[in-house]
Amino acid sequence: MAGNANSGRSAKPPFLHLAGGNPGKKDAAALLREQEANTVSASEPDMPEVLTPEAREEWKRVMPDLLLLGWVHRIDVMALSSYCEAVADWRRFRALIVKKNAEQAEAGDVQTYATGAKQISVWRQLANDAEKRANAAGALFGMSPLARRNMKAQAAPQGELFGNDEKDAAARYF
Repeated sequence: MAGNANSGRSAKPPFLHLAGGNPGKKDAAALLREQEANTVSASEPDMPEVLTPEAREEWKRVMPDLLLLGWVHRIDVMALSSYCEAVADWRRFRALIVKKNAEQAEAGDVQTYATGAKQISVWRQLANDAEKRANAAGALFGMSPLARRNMKAQAAPQGELFGNDEKDAAARYF
């Protein structure tokens, strides 16, 4: 058996063919049609009612940027909700750790038992778990340098590179 659907290099996306000068001489119009067919327009998902107030704040903070980059769609509600709740949890647990550290030394990071044994406190464990969840869900939306490397923003129309005085004058008067 010579191979299967998983064999070989994955196909280049159409925009890469065009950006590289179309070295394979594929039909440029077909590549543009394929690019348009694979493009999903950005749209804001409905904010779930079950989000905590802190998660709602995070949702409102990141949504404008995600829409601008074209990295969010209405079907992404679960992934974005998971990210927002994880960030809210992380902030809450970090605030508890800071408060406990201010009250007594090591109280926020280390838990000491009656036997003298020490262990990372439950608040630190919960904060670490929330941080992992936030990083994993945030990576889906390019919220880390490594994740952004693999993302591509939907390009805004470039406009004209060189001014056209005649065209500008005609547009002003006609």
